[in-house]
Amino acid sequence: MSYLELENISFEYPNQTLALNQISLSVEKGEKLAVVGENGSGKSSLFLCLCGIHYAQTGRYIVDGEEQRCKRKDRNKLFRKVGYVFQDPEVQLFASTVEKDISFGAINAGMKGKDLEACMDEVMEMTQTHELKKNPPHQLSYGQKKRVAIAGVLACKPEVLLLDEPFAWLDNQQKKNTIQILDELHQQNKTIIISTHDINFVYEWANKLVVMKEGRILAKGHPHELLEDEALLEQAGLEMPLILQLSKKLNLESRPETMEAFLKD
Repeated sequence: MSYLELENISFEYPNQTLALNQISLSVEKGEKLAVVGENGSGKSSLFLCLCGIHYAQTGRYIVDGEEQRCKRKDRNKLFRKVGYVFQDPEVQLFASTVEKDISFGAINAGMKGKDLEACMDEVMEMTQTHELKKNPPHQLSYGQKKRVAIAGVLACKPEVLLLDEPFAWLDNQQKKNTIQILDELHQQNKTIIISTHDINFVYEWANKLVVMKEGRILAKGHPHELLEDEALLEQAGLEMPLILQLSKKLNLESRPETMEAFLKD
């Protein structure tokens, strides 16, 4: 059975903007899922519903076999299972020091003593934030703030991690650091769902892809199949990954893996 299950979810904002329209989606435990689409396609609204900040007006949302209801106790349980890293870390950081910021969610979830200490050591090592723990978050660089925001969510020990545009405004080294964190989490069998405009990364990293437009899912499947579909990409306003563009230009009819080997030679 899927760990996350959306059945015909629709969500409308108070101004009557229909952000999600009959969304159905299954996410398996340990999956690496990427959600792509133009700005305004519904990616962020989908994430806000997945983490419980928004509740859909219609449809069913099931997490780990339990249907989610619009009640505080359900929302608190959901927050412990599904963690959300916002695109802008400034939205999440508020405490006087990095250490207090990272520990806030874990403490509120009831963690204390040696368990809290071990958890803090683990997430700060993974996110390379140990040396920052006494610093005020507002004095950090953007990339450092991003790592602290991720650490704060990881400290709550969620089974599912949502990251909205995790590479936005990061330089190459900061992006590599973030990818390393994602790889470590995948090795721990965490479920990772990201929204991104980085189609080249999606092609290399994800084992499942969802393409959205105007609040609907246009297609879902393996990235290697969907990102070769020129009609789908044109409809969604997306570009084909560079490796596939090169393959077509060189008129190679072999598999993408062969093309990658060709480029390395």
